[in-house]
Amino acid sequence: MEKIFTELYKDIHSAVQTGQNPLKKFLFVTRQHVLIVFYIASQIDQKATLEDICYNVSPKIVSRSTIQNILKEGIKINFFKKEINLKDKRAKFYKITNEANKIIQDWAYKQNTIFSTVNDLIKR
Repeated sequence: MEKIFTELYKDIHSAVQTGQNPLKKFLFVTRQHVLIVFYIASQIDQKATLEDICYNVSPKIVSRSTIQNILKEGIKINFFKKEINLKDKRAKFYKITNEANKIIQDWAYKQNTIFSTVNDLIKR
């Protein structure tokens, strides 16, 4: 199990290093960033409005203003893009960009690889 935790530590630690890809760094800046990114990623077409996020992510964990700041920061570095909601032009969708989506998928595959060794250990 130590090997697995070592790999997890290395992966997360390297993601937040200053020289890393800014999109990967953005993903792991705080627990709130992770929650918002994975909430949006879990939605249909990987997009959600500010209201959707505020409703579904507990205000005890992330305040509305923090959510707004994270979304603005994500747009600034091209992690998210804003789209107009065609059904309600007042609402904007926050959508994960293709480049950010690739980073999330690569991270998920790496985690799958790391955790697949747990199954190997259990089977022994």
